[in-house]
Amino acid sequence: MIRILLLTLGLLAFSAFAGQNSLRYNMSGSNNWVPYYMPDKATPGILGELIPLILAEANIEGVQLNLPPKRTNQALLEGKLDFDTVCAEWFPNQKVGPEFVLSKPLFTVKEYFVGLKDADKTAHLNHDNIGTVLGYYYYDDSLFNRIDFKSERELVLALKKARVSRILIGDLTASYWGKRYDVNLDFQKLHTEGLLRLRLNKQKQHLLPNLNAAIDALTERGVIARIVSKYTRLYSTNLN
Repeated sequence: MIRILLLTLGLLAFSAFAGQNSLRYNMSGSNNWVPYYMPDKATPGILGELIPLILAEANIEGVQLNLPPKRTNQALLEGKLDFDTVCAEWFPNQKVGPEFVLSKPLFTVKEYFVGLKDADKTAHLNHDNIGTVLGYYYYDDSLFNRIDFKSERELVLALKKARVSRILIGDLTASYWGKRYDVNLDFQKLHTEGLLRLRLNKQKQHLLPNLNAAIDALTERGVIARIVSKYTRLYSTNLN
C-alpha cells in the first residue's frame, strides 16, 4: 500500500511538473495570416516552422490550439492559452498588458494602409472607414471607423469589391492575397513597423529565460533569418 501511495504521489508530481514545462499556444491569427501561418504541412509558414523549433530548442513541450483572434485574446487572459505572437507597436503606448511578458524579438513585421491603384473605384466611399480584422489590435483605431472583417483574405476581397476604400494589413499578407485574387494594390502609408515577439502569460514566465535562450541560439545559427527569407521571397512579389 505504501509503495502504491508513493508511486501515485510520484506520478502526480511528474504530471504537475510536465504541466509547468509545457506551453499551449496559438499562432494562426485569422487562419489567413499568410505567410506567417498556413495550415499546410509542407509549407506551414514562418511561425509554423519557427515556433516548434523554438520550443524544441528550449526543451519545452508545445500544445498548439487553433482559435480566432477574439477568442485567443480571451483565452490568454483566462490562462487557457500560454502564449501567442504580437508586435508591441500594435498596442496603445506599446503596452501589451500587465498579465504578460514579452520574449526577445523574432523578426520585423510591417502593416500598411492599403488601397487600390485604381482609386476611382472607391472614390465614392467614406475614407474614414478602414477595413480591419475582427479581434486584431490597432493602437490608433479611435482615430478611424473600424469596419471589421473575418480575415485578411476578406479584407482584400472587400477592397476589390469597393466595400471600403482602404484596409489595414501586413505587407506580405496583402501581397499574397492581392496576387491570389488579382487585386492591384496601392501600399499608401506605413502604419506600424516593429519586432514580433512571443507574448507569454505571466503564469508561465519562469519559462521565459529558456525561450529567450532558444531564440538567441536560433538567431546566432541563422535559422530564423533563413526561414523568414524563404517565405519573403515567395510572397513579396506584389509589393511596390
